[in-house]
Amino acid sequence: MGVLLLSIPALLLLLCAGAYLYGVEFPEKAGTLPRAPHEYLSLYPTNKHLGTEDKGYSTGLAERALVSNGTHLFRPTLILVSLDGFRADYLDRGITPELLRLGKRGLRADYMIPSFPSSTFPNHYTIVTGMYPGSHGIVSNEFYDTELNDTFVYKDAKRNIQSKWWEGGEPIWVTAEKQGIRAGINMWPGSTAVIHGTEPTYVLPYNDNVHPTKKTQQLLGWLDLPLENRPAFLATYMPEVDSAAHRLGPDARDVNSAISLVDAALGDLWTQLEQRNLTHIVNLMVVSDHGMAASKTQANAIYLDEIIDLTKVRGIYNWPLGGIQPLDEADVPEMYEQLRRASVGQPWSVYLRKDIPKRFHYTNKARIAPVYIIPELPYYVTTRATDKLHARKQLELQQQDSGKTNRVIGAHGFDNLHPLMRATFVAVGPAFRSRNAPAPDIAVNLAALNATLATEAATDADAVSIQMMNEGLRISDMNAEQDYLELVRNAVVSESDVKYRAEYDRLWGEEMMGENRLRNIRHPPFENVELYGLMTHILGLVPAPNNGTAQFSRWWLRQ
Repeated sequence: MGVLLLSIPALLLLLCAGAYLYGVEFPEKAGTLPRAPHEYLSLYPTNKHLGTEDKGYSTGLAERALVSNGTHLFRPTLILVSLDGFRADYLDRGITPELLRLGKRGLRADYMIPSFPSSTFPNHYTIVTGMYPGSHGIVSNEFYDTELNDTFVYKDAKRNIQSKWWEGGEPIWVTAEKQGIRAGINMWPGSTAVIHGTEPTYVLPYNDNVHPTKKTQQLLGWLDLPLENRPAFLATYMPEVDSAAHRLGPDARDVNSAISLVDAALGDLWTQLEQRNLTHIVNLMVVSDHGMAASKTQANAIYLDEIIDLTKVRGIYNWPLGGIQPLDEADVPEMYEQLRRASVGQPWSVYLRKDIPKRFHYTNKARIAPVYIIPELPYYVTTRATDKLHARKQLELQQQDSGKTNRVIGAHGFDNLHPLMRATFVAVGPAFRSRNAPAPDIAVNLAALNATLATEAATDADAVSIQMMNEGLRISDMNAEQDYLELVRNAVVSESDVKYRAEYDRLWGEEMMGENRLRNIRHPPFENVELYGLMTHILGLVPAPNNGTAQFSRWWLRQ
């Protein structure tokens, strides 16, 4: 009896502590706030930024769903992390335990297809706008604009911050800010520019000396802000894997070290989200912009100075491709004919801008050079003077980094459907369908989409295109819905893909899983142009006009 009596004060103390955690911190809302499930109620320290002076934080938020982590309220939140140059099969190397952990908890794609050209700036802007590079206007890392009479250089921070380069599309952070959702962007290409009169609430410019974990800590710092100041869309960019592969090729030991580095940073990010009881609130999408191929300086070079008169050329853009911009447009026919004759029997093709294959959606007349060379892997377009300088710099870097004198480098930008250009996509969080829930039937989706496309009159499609052009919006010559259909229709599994998938499933611990269960987890290949629409669904935003499809999101998201 005495023991029972003594236990009553202890029980009362525990009840009071629970009341304090949930009631005292939000005294005016203790009876009305949505209580988190028991497994998410924790003793995570009180957010130091949220005190009694912030009692008015909930004003005006009634129209948006709020979720509690046990101590604080949050809007549905999305973190987007880009691992530059993280080729899809890097997940097969057995050195990414944290990414595998995230993928086993969430959903994943076999791989993601970058847009053409498979270069950094074009694809980062495609991911956040849902538009092809030929539509949003960031057509390569460097390009000349005939209408602006100016050159975009991705490494020139003073120049690439100018709004005039970016307003062909609306990035997700602009969509969010326009609709009352704060954004926090850490080094994403284009984020330091004011686009359509809007910029992120929080933005940090690119700095190549910031450790990946410091970037994830910045994301967490933004999440620790009070509700009225806290961003619900957050993004960061990690270049380490791409940089190492450019120096030494994708199979170098330093590339594996870089892969492990960013993998550990992602693991730390997720662990700290778990500590904050935010894994049922925060969605995490890990993507890459393109893959990587091995090339050799000089040995794989296509020297333009052996074919055309370079004194008549303003610039050669989009390495390893060759966008040739003449000083005088009148020289285009002669240059093209010289290059066409030289290309016979060679591992490269030359096109006039109007003849570039339509599947590339490469249609921007002001920013795409009038003559374009597209080489096969691993060849690249250059001049002898440029290549010697490039080779010398690469040799110095290789000797410094590894003590070896091989001249293997990494290159990307090639045909976006080439296996070595494949990108990565892994997603986890409450917005995404449970891996145990049945996936929507892609075959049924295909039938519905086919029916939709069959009933759409060409005149109606033309009318939509004309309307969008009149509104000043640049749209592609083909839409993502048609592309998506084509990709799924033609998803024939080759022998190399069979081997790739078997290794993939072994590492993910799912090699014995039947195909019916695997399809609940692993989406077929898709284009990165689809991601903008997916992100707007997660954040509850009305998307800007773009090339994405609504059907794509159904597979991934809770219904």
